Amino acid sequence: MKSIYFLGLGALGAKYAASFYDYNPEIVRVIVNEERKNRYQNEGIFVNGKGYNFNYVTKVEEGNFPDYIFLVVKSSQLPTAIEDMKLFVGENTMIISLMNGISSERILAAHFGWNCVVNAVAYMDAVKKENQVTFSSIGKIIFGKMEEVNRDKLIDLHQLMNEAEIPNQLSDDIQKAQWAKYLVNVVGNQLTFLLEFPYGEFRTNQHLERLIDLISNEVLAVGNAHGVAIGQEEVNRMKSTMKVIDEKGKTSMLQDREAKRYSEVDEFSGEIIQLGKQYNIPTPYNELIYNMVKSIEETY
Repeated sequence: MKSIYFLGLGALGAKYAASFYDYNPEIVRVIVNEERKNRYQNEGIFVNGKGYNFNYVTKVEEGNFPDYIFLVVKSSQLPTAIEDMKLFVGENTMIISLMNGISSERILAAHFGWNCVVNAVAYMDAVKKENQVTFSSIGKIIFGKMEEVNRDKLIDLHQLMNEAEIPNQLSDDIQKAQWAKYLVNVVGNQLTFLLEFPYGEFRTNQHLERLIDLISNEVLAVGNAHGVAIGQEEVNRMKSTMKVIDEKGKTSMLQDREAKRYSEVDEFSGEIIQLGKQYNIPTPYNELIYNMVKSIEETY
């Protein structure tokens, strides 16, 4: 029996932990510290109105290291998460990062080695308020490795997610898939943060569509210089997706603003700005966004 551990019970983590739990509660564990364990056990976690009594663990149980760890935390929490994971990563453990951005896998590999790090992205529309998570679509996880290592374990994970009815794709070009999601983060997340728009505005707002094009052009230019074959096809797909997703749904970055949490702007426009400098590509729109977001966050 495969074991699936989660580190992070935000909107995305709770949604997929619940999906695996519905399939087989015996395979699911959630890595926590004692404070979080007590809080979760006292308050509970609810996903689309259903309560979940996850098995919360603070240490490895009798040397039984997990087969897979899904890492689902904010970028600012990554250093702490790495320390928390060190007790749980065994020789054959695979870490699947569902974090936003394009840098978490590189950081994880520096600590645990590329052999156990899986590149992945997740599309979702979940919203979390306190201990309540709601979503209209289960979304999709796309995952793979930059090199053909541990392919059998990836196939096993693909089959396990199929059995748990979690839409997924084992990609042969995971870097391109990550940049396609990164495009959504840099464009959609940041615009909704600044404009305080739910997804519904993407359906009809022509001025918003123009902003999408201006920011997308910078992401495409930087991505191409970085060796990623991303183009207008990914932009069009992003626009189409944004127009059919739950119109009342909110990006994680908008949820951050509403809760007065610091966002992942450093991983979004901040990363684009740095790569732009590396490849001598101007990124004025992302520089504007970066400083506007930082200005708002300074008021918290």
